[in-house]
Amino acid sequence: MKELNIHLKDETYQQIKEITELENLINRHRDKNRSDDYKIEEFIIGCVIDKLEQIKHFDNVNPFRDQKQQPIIKNRFKEIAKQKKIFIKDIAKQLQMQPPNISKIFNNISQPRLELFIKIWMVLGCPPLHSCIYLEEVNEKEEVLDKQ
Repeated sequence: MKELNIHLKDETYQQIKEITELENLINRHRDKNRSDDYKIEEFIIGCVIDKLEQIKHFDNVNPFRDQKQQPIIKNRFKEIAKQKKIFIKDIAKQLQMQPPNISKIFNNISQPRLELFIKIWMVLGCPPLHSCIYLEEVNEKEEVLDKQ
């Protein structure tokens, strides 16, 4: 096992101390029989381990890891609007846009810039983001056809 010494500004140390105390308070509130408390060092180690696990998880699901794949980001706005019985013309009116432009986005002919994506997302009632977008892998056959 390796030992690591870190130097923190007083302000940073105080913030970590307060978060650690809050975490201990929450744990005791959840389990009245719990008497243990995290030490600041244990809390920092836990945060680092959590971050490493997030990175490892991302590496496992990262679609750009394999250079052969070229996923395309697409949206599910059309399905969400249909479920909520919201019409393209109504969305276009709220956003002061032409319905054909919204239709292109909803049919994944084009993808909106971030600002417009957020506006459409809000008009649709802020559904969970993971339900709004997905990655579509391009088959090598499709790539060959596109290049011809």
